[in-house]
Amino acid sequence: MTRNIGRITRLRMLGAGAAALLLAASLTACGSSAATPGASGATNRASGSHGTVATQAAASHAAQRTADPILANAPAKLDAQTSYKFKFTLKGGSYASSVGAGVAGTVVNKPSFAVQFTYVDQEIIEIHGKNWTKNGSSWTLSPYPDLPTTYDSYGPAILFAHYFTASSAAYYTSAGDETVNGVPTTHYKADPTSLTYMTNYWGVTAASGQLAPTADIWIAKSGGYPVRWKVAAPNVKVVPGSGGSTVFEFLVDITKANDAGNVIHVPAS
Repeated sequence: MTRNIGRITRLRMLGAGAAALLLAASLTACGSSAATPGASGATNRASGSHGTVATQAAASHAAQRTADPILANAPAKLDAQTSYKFKFTLKGGSYASSVGAGVAGTVVNKPSFAVQFTYVDQEIIEIHGKNWTKNGSSWTLSPYPDLPTTYDSYGPAILFAHYFTASSAAYYTSAGDETVNGVPTTHYKADPTSLTYMTNYWGVTAASGQLAPTADIWIAKSGGYPVRWKVAAPNVKVVPGSGGSTVFEFLVDITKANDAGNVIHVPAS
C-alpha cells in the first residue's frame, strides 16, 4: 500500500492524517494510537485552504514563469525514496505552539508506506490504516481505523504538496552547490516577493515595517529529492500561538535517505 500524493490529498480532504511505518522483510512487534493535539485545525487548513492558498497565490504570480524541472519534481522524488528520516520545526507565527519542539521520525515508502514519529511527549506508528501510541514500553492500538495523526498535518510529504507546487517553485533560482546534512546538493533561493502565501498562512506579520522573508531549498544532486527547506523572517510580531518568538522559521530536514536502518517494526496488538 504505497502512499502517493493522491492518497495524501484524500486524507487531507478528510482533515486527517495517516502516519505509517514499515512492513519490511523482517517485521516484529510494537504499537500506538493518537489524535494529534492541535492537528485537526491545522489539518483542515492543510487540506482545503492550504492547497488553494498556495496554488492560487503562487499561480497568480507565476503565470509566465516555469519552474526548473529539478525543483518541480523534487516532491515526487522524495516520495520515490525507499525511506528517510525527517524533522519539521516551526518558530513564530500562529501555529508554532502546535508544533512544539517539532515533529520527527522515519518514513518508509516501500514495500508499503509507514511512518513512526515523535511529537511532544508521544511516539506514534501508523500503517495500513491502523495507528498505535507508545505507553511506557508497550503500544496501544487505536480502536478507530484511519485515525488522523500529526504526521498528516506536518509530515514532509504533506508540507511539500501544500507549499512547494510547481507554481511556487518557479520563483526559486540556483545559488550554487553545497553539502547539507552530509549530502551534496544544489542550493536554490526564492524571490522574497513570492513568499506572501507562506507567511500569510502561518500567521506571520512584521513587528515594524515590512516583512523580509527568505526561502531556501537544497536538492540532492543524486536522487533529486529535497534535503532541507527553510523559510524565515526576522522581526515578526508576537501573536497568539507563536510561543513568544519574534523570529519566524519553517524548517524541514531530510536525512538518511534509503538507509538500511530505516526499519519500522509493526506493533503487536
